[in-house]
Amino acid sequence: MRIISIGCPVPSPSVDNHSIANAPSIYDYDACIIDMQAVSEQIEGISASTLKAKAADGRAVSAGESGAFHFGLSELLELRQLEFRQLLDNGGVLVLFVYPNVRHPGIASFPGLNRYSLIPTPEGDPFKWPTLRPGDGKDVQVAAAQHPVGGFLEDLSNRIRYRAIFDLPASSKAEIVGRSIGGAAVAAEFRVGPGRIVALPPTDNLASTQRKAFSASLLEMIERLVEEPDLSTEPVWVRRYDTPEASAARDELAQAEAELKQAERRVKEAQTLVVDSSRFEGMLWQSENASFRETVHDAFRVLGYSVAGTGGEAEIRDGSEIALLELASTTGAVSDRLYLSLQQRVEEHYLRRRARPKGIIVANGHRQTDPRIRREPFPKALVEACETYGYALIPVEALYELVTFASEAADEPEVLEEVRRSIAETAGVLEVSLEEEVEEEEVNEDEGEDDVEASSVTAGNGAVATPAEAS
Repeated sequence: MRIISIGCPVPSPSVDNHSIANAPSIYDYDACIIDMQAVSEQIEGISASTLKAKAADGRAVSAGESGAFHFGLSELLELRQLEFRQLLDNGGVLVLFVYPNVRHPGIASFPGLNRYSLIPTPEGDPFKWPTLRPGDGKDVQVAAAQHPVGGFLEDLSNRIRYRAIFDLPASSKAEIVGRSIGGAAVAAEFRVGPGRIVALPPTDNLASTQRKAFSASLLEMIERLVEEPDLSTEPVWVRRYDTPEASAARDELAQAEAELKQAERRVKEAQTLVVDSSRFEGMLWQSENASFRETVHDAFRVLGYSVAGTGGEAEIRDGSEIALLELASTTGAVSDRLYLSLQQRVEEHYLRRRARPKGIIVANGHRQTDPRIRREPFPKALVEACETYGYALIPVEALYELVTFASEAADEPEVLEEVRRSIAETAGVLEVSLEEEVEEEEVNEDEGEDDVEASSVTAGNGAVATPAEAS
């Protein structure tokens, strides 16, 4: 078996190590190993004239056209493109150490050149954005134990660092053979005609003493890839010679694959449902980032407000009434200076529109602590300032309780209106009590029993509103 490696040193007498420039004809080999980043660096170096390289015939490789004494870079790359195609047409194996795709715009005579332009494109072009995206991490797990790549990933598990991930469509015929600890696809096999492209995460700075073990595992993997029969390309008529055991095994495999696809679809649907149903929980612990702010805005929308503006300086509307919104989410107590920035916005609004809006602060102090045991999430000075200026100070857990209640009362506009009125009347901390209270009264058998459900929102100034009451 003949193997060539380009840009990836593999110390073994059975491997010919070359660069993209000086490699002999690649289709004369059974397998080719390529470090895609090393090839990109060589291309850029030759293009910028910072790397002196020679072709297989000894001529210097330069960025210009080919001549009697030099080999043109563009012609060299087009030649390699054809050679990789011929290797796969011969049933060969391409092993790629994968990095995010990049463009090489400096090669004018090869328009549109990118890192993977030389590689024959598998179905769906998995090396383009966003199917191939940047990523970074360790702890790669084997996703196909019987695949030849499985042994390599296990042997090098603590020396691999993936730099890119695949986001392949459900219709893709690629086989995922390795995943990150979070489930992202980081190693895959693609079929191109009779050939195979195996995309692997690169190793992480191997020492010279470690490269021998790396080479041995890599070559064992390639040997299995080259020599194992490709069951997917066996002729159809072979099935006529199936033994009863083989036929039953094929049926079981087909059923298992169908069940796996259904299970994967259900998992995706369940993941989407979990994200959607638990999105407001993020308010309780997230830092003050874009996701936190958007979740708070969505909470006010559920309460019946319209939200204008983005970031931490949005304004909310309830009919013609306007309120300016100030947000804070911190690991400690929120700053007592929040009211100063809110007060400045209120005054600026008044000078522009001659109307003084309501001020609302949503505070998430001690965000990493369970809300039930948080102590002093905002300073007393902030509470007093809000009471003085008539601002509503809403603890994030109170907003969470309100939006949970409002989601259940979405078809009762008068209930949501009462909640908004309570917020508008609050000067200070908004306290919420939304626990259902059930009172049983003894009555005549003809009258039955009445259940009374009551929910209340208590404003910081002592006002109590009853947004829902049924008897």
